Amino acid sequence: MIQTDLYSFSYKKGSLVPFCKRCSGQNFYRNGKNKNGIIRYRCRNCNFRFVWTSDLPKRKFFSSVIGFAVEIYTSLRMAVSLRGITDIVKKAFGVLVSYETVRQWVLAASKPISRREIAKATTWHVDETYIKIKGNGYWLWIVYDKLGVLAWHISKKRKIGDARVLLKKALQVAGIKPKRIITDGLAQYCYAIKKVIGWNWRAQKEKHIVSSGIGRNWYIERLNREVKRRIKYFSTFQCLKGARAFFGLWFYHYNQFKSSHDS
Repeated sequence: MIQTDLYSFSYKKGSLVPFCKRCSGQNFYRNGKNKNGIIRYRCRNCNFRFVWTSDLPKRKFFSSVIGFAVEIYTSLRMAVSLRGITDIVKKAFGVLVSYETVRQWVLAASKPISRREIAKATTWHVDETYIKIKGNGYWLWIVYDKLGVLAWHISKKRKIGDARVLLKKALQVAGIKPKRIITDGLAQYCYAIKKVIGWNWRAQKEKHIVSSGIGRNWYIERLNREVKRRIKYFSTFQCLKGARAFFGLWFYHYNQFKSSHDS
């Protein structure tokens, strides 16, 4: 989980000690100002001249500010829009950021997140739920086990190919085939399970459990409710890339939150 500490740093006070962005040394001195009036520093070790506006390369804000904003965006307990996050950041750090800047932070933060460690769960709960991206309908496919979200996929329609993509992702992350798969009985799952997992129709009668109806597959239904509750504050995702970035981060936080409470 992204680590942030509101009380260890104040953007206004600038309590973080600058360091050289070439050699990371802290032996430097002031060396005038740039055209924007920002103080320049020159490193005594490597003679590199730099300005100190952030502890991250190519960023205008400090990591504590960025991490704090992304943390709120993916929070499991708070449902805040991008514009709402800009107001919270202003009150907490005294800096002005645009909602587009926050969106770019989220996109950047979603890239380095690695997949979950190999799962040991043997029962997969699979389902799909309806979402909107730029006003158009899409389907969010999810594979869930007792450890959290195993895999997910976004598609325009509910086709066999999409179900296959989902199960392939889950199998790649888990590393082992499940002993049982619980679905709502969607026909696409039957064909995808046969192709990806390798269960023939006879094996599916024993291992593929159909639990249709409210409350029959409550693990995945509860997760779907959490997803709906979180995204209801977005009138719609503006693009598919943004939706993927959000769910990648949100499911990552969901798994981290779940594992910390289960342990």
